[in-house]
Amino acid sequence: MNFSSVFNFKKRPPFSFRNILWVCTTSIFMLLFAVACKPEYLSEEELKSYVLDEDNNLSKSSSYKGFDIQVTYRPNDLIILQETGGETAVDTAELKRLESKYSDYYYFILSISRDDKEALYQSGGGQGQFSELVQVLSFRMGQYVNLTTSERDTIPVGDYVYPRTYGMGGATTLMFAFSREKVKADEWLQFNLKEFGMGLGSQTFRFRREDLENVPQIKFTEIIK
Repeated sequence: MNFSSVFNFKKRPPFSFRNILWVCTTSIFMLLFAVACKPEYLSEEELKSYVLDEDNNLSKSSSYKGFDIQVTYRPNDLIILQETGGETAVDTAELKRLESKYSDYYYFILSISRDDKEALYQSGGGQGQFSELVQVLSFRMGQYVNLTTSERDTIPVGDYVYPRTYGMGGATTLMFAFSREKVKADEWLQFNLKEFGMGLGSQTFRFRREDLENVPQIKFTEIIK
């Protein structure tokens, strides 16, 4: 059998060195262009939209048995802005205090809904189950949530808040804080949610550390007193 005719050895390969070099050069240029186009500063609303944009990989979601589960990274600047009442002009000392207060943690918001309503009120159990879920959500979620890293470290919940909205919200929402101390050169962080009585099963949501560290900032103006 003439193998040269079967494999067309005499023909020019579809990807010559010149082709490969062109592809690599173009890919690098596009990557640099994308990085260069990322804004350094955004307004509050722009930053919220940026975080929720799927292309930025800061919000992950899944569905399970009619429930919608979403985990979204919460940049420190948005939390600081809450503390300042939405003001970007902040006393220098106060701004430094707030930055120091929040800089040591990663924050993630967990939202659980069913039919665009709070999952707590759509779980389908009786009053006993409802009361137990309220207790778990209010005081014991640290037992069911953690972060794991690409370096195989486990980071427990440092603190969390569960604001009760009594069925008036579109989702049951909690915010979790995790220490940055163990996260140094990790490639990714994974938010892990274990079954806690709502019937969601175990859920995982993975984030690249590079995406978390390179979020645009809000431009605060320091006021010297």
